Order: sequence, then C-alpha cells, then structure tokens
Amino acid sequence: MPITAEPVLGAALKEAVRAEIRSVGPALEQATAHHSYNAIAGVVPALEQTVEIDPDLGYRLLLRALKGFFVPISEARYQRYLALGDELGLGEDVVDDGDFNVWTDLTD
Repeated sequence: MPITAEPVLGAALKEAVRAEIRSVGPALEQATAHHSYNAIAGVVPALEQTVEIDPDLGYRLLLRALKGFFVPISEARYQRYLALGDELGLGEDVVDDGDFNVWTDLTD
C-alpha cells in the first residue's frame, strides 16, 4: 500500500504565513532587491511559492530573510511572528534567535 503525504498544516496557517509575507513584502523587496552588495530580486514571490508547498519552510525562510537583510519590523509584527511560530509548533528560540531588527516606533 503506497504511503500518501497528508497536509501537516491547515489552510488557515498557510494563509496566515502568506499574509505575513505579503504585509512585509514591500520592505523585504526593498531590502533584498536594492541591497548595495548582495542584491536578490524576487524574494517575496519565491517565499509565496514556498508557502504553497510547505508553510513551515516558507515561514522559516521569511524569518531568515528578514534577519539576514536586517529589515526593520514593529513590536506588533514581532509579537505576531512569535504567535505564528507557536501555532506552527516552533519554539520561541527558533523564531527569535536575537537577530530581529525590532523598532518600537514602527507601526503596522
């Protein structure tokens, strides 16, 4: 009998990850596509495609891109990332390894 892969994450979590990618998309594209010595175009569409296949991986890659390109995020967005990570079964130390660029005066 063949083994079939069942979706690990529901549609609601997939949409939540996609919504976070889209909401931070402009800042992430600005940081990645216009980086002075390491420009990478198309990060947001690539992340959205990844979410279709594996929302957990898409979320982890989003976090790495935000941290790697030091994209400023608000405290509210940071709290959403922690909550979403919790829903995905990720520990706080996986979501926040100390490399976020959190600005208390930013608003979402």
